[in-house]
Amino acid sequence: MPFQKFLNDRVALIKKDGRRFDNLAALVESDMIFTNDPQIPIEDGDRFERRLPSGVVEHFLILDAGFMQEFRGVPAHYQSKVRKDTGLTGSRPSTQVVYNLIGPNTRVNIQSADSSTNVVNVETSDLFDVLQRTISEAIQDPVLNERLRQSVEAMQSSAGTRGFSERYKDFIALAADHITIFAPFLPALTQLLL
Repeated sequence: MPFQKFLNDRVALIKKDGRRFDNLAALVESDMIFTNDPQIPIEDGDRFERRLPSGVVEHFLILDAGFMQEFRGVPAHYQSKVRKDTGLTGSRPSTQVVYNLIGPNTRVNIQSADSSTNVVNVETSDLFDVLQRTISEAIQDPVLNERLRQSVEAMQSSAGTRGFSERYKDFIALAADHITIFAPFLPALTQLLL
């Protein structure tokens, strides 16, 4: 290529499917990037990436790959029309991330704190069964364990009546020192208040 001696930049080609071709000799201009390897599969929609000596990385979207066949002694090469995306809103190369979330109360927190509240929706009978199992597994003090279990039985037998409110208050008073254990159940229990 007549401008071979001007290919002083090094770029990476990032294909739409994520493949990379690094350390390609290039001449980078504001709206065009010249490369001299016709074997590299440059396509519209791919991206070039150039790292500056300062460490800043520039991104260029390829608008037209611009393949040029060999002609009159000028070897085959690419004259790719590009748009510089660095600094433009929403212009980062797209990366696909897949999260598989399974089960109740799953969350994804990416660089953030979790300030969510769990609401467990279960059938009324299941609610009390799960609550009893939680007490059996989490409360080690046998006296408190038994008192909490009796309180849950009292709530279950009064569910759907005006008496449930009083049984609920009794349970909360007993569970106060262990509220973090029972917090996921509170929204479901308060739904039973009349």
